[in-house]
Amino acid sequence: MKNNKNYRKIFTLLLIALFSFTAKAQMECRSTLGGHLTPFHKKVPILWAVEGTMAPGIMTDFDTDPAKLNGGMFLAALDFTFLKKSNFYFEGGYKMWKNSALPTPVKDNSRHIGMRQVFYSFTGETTKIVLGLHEMKLGDYLLIDERVLGMSFDQEIKAFSFNFRAGTVMQNFARMGQFCGNRHLYNIIDSTNTNVYTENIGKKPGETNLVGMTINWKPSYSKKSEEPEDEFSEFDEFSDTEDSKDPFVSNVGLVLYAEFGKIIPAPKLYVGSIVDFNLPLKMKLQAGTVFQNMQDNNALVYIARLNRNFMWNSGGHTQIGGAYIGKYNIDDDAIFQPLFSNLFIGEIMRLDAADFPLWQASIKHNFAGKLKFHVGFKAVGQIYDNQTFEMDLEAGLKLFNHVKITTIFSRVQTKALPEDIYMGRLELRIAF
Repeated sequence: MKNNKNYRKIFTLLLIALFSFTAKAQMECRSTLGGHLTPFHKKVPILWAVEGTMAPGIMTDFDTDPAKLNGGMFLAALDFTFLKKSNFYFEGGYKMWKNSALPTPVKDNSRHIGMRQVFYSFTGETTKIVLGLHEMKLGDYLLIDERVLGMSFDQEIKAFSFNFRAGTVMQNFARMGQFCGNRHLYNIIDSTNTNVYTENIGKKPGETNLVGMTINWKPSYSKKSEEPEDEFSEFDEFSDTEDSKDPFVSNVGLVLYAEFGKIIPAPKLYVGSIVDFNLPLKMKLQAGTVFQNMQDNNALVYIARLNRNFMWNSGGHTQIGGAYIGKYNIDDDAIFQPLFSNLFIGEIMRLDAADFPLWQASIKHNFAGKLKFHVGFKAVGQIYDNQTFEMDLEAGLKLFNHVKITTIFSRVQTKALPEDIYMGRLELRIAF
């Protein structure tokens, strides 16, 4: 038995060595569908795109045989533009996944067909309206990152911008649902026990709803900012950018947000503010607070994010960043529980709002060149409760402008499990 454990450890070390040459933490959605929308014909205002994904991998905790992972997805999209500012967008697909360590009832529920987005949008110079099933966010307040059947409205008025969101969410299309989520692929901890406060999404319209608005103010706004820039200014390699001074405060935002519905036991109201700062050495700081008003769950969450971008003479680009999301309980044992936050921090554990407080750190580098090779590292740690700590390494490149290859390696330490978890996956995406 001891020899078997040593064999598995050696196998995992080999995996680490393999992925360390091509490693990056995923900072954004890995899908490339939107970037491949292509006209059917020059005279026909309809764009189309398809994407196929294959993702084999393994996951082990050293006490059992490695679990074999596999996932696949096929997506298709249509975009019809008319009257220059209006368009209809349709996106749907088929998804399947497999984890050899999961019980049969879970495996039987691993194939899904569904719609991801179906909406109408109007985009003007200062106004944007979206109606239908679409991806919805509401600033950087950790409150909404979801697919919602509803309306989004954005309006800019000089130094101010106004954002309004309203709609209903159902399991058929929700990001944490069976069709769209990845968490069930790993499923090392039963989500019904760990995320009961953020998984209660309705099956019918009206059971889980949201409404919210933000107002943003740019203190440095002036009429000059409305004037078009010189067409060569962005590309002038001899321009002196070191003397330009960014304002200390670049944006001040306020949010008011609520969740309600037939199966939401207690209405929830959120009020908050976030301020963006420009610091010395070209660092960016975002700091803010969000107050949750809820029966027996009043709490205050505070956010601090710091990042810095580096542009190199070679054409490469490096991003480094860190964040701390803290929580102060006004009521004893309060849990921050916006239903649709979907932070999904970490490739495996997918830590969310109910897991606060958390810290994050990341570094990402994009190399110059046609391959668009990128590498990086990302880590997240939970301060209390299970004290989960996850490290994710990832790398990716593009071939022939249609093929994207991504490698992922993760390690998880948590009090919720007796042993550390190691995972390695390869994702192959082809889009046209």
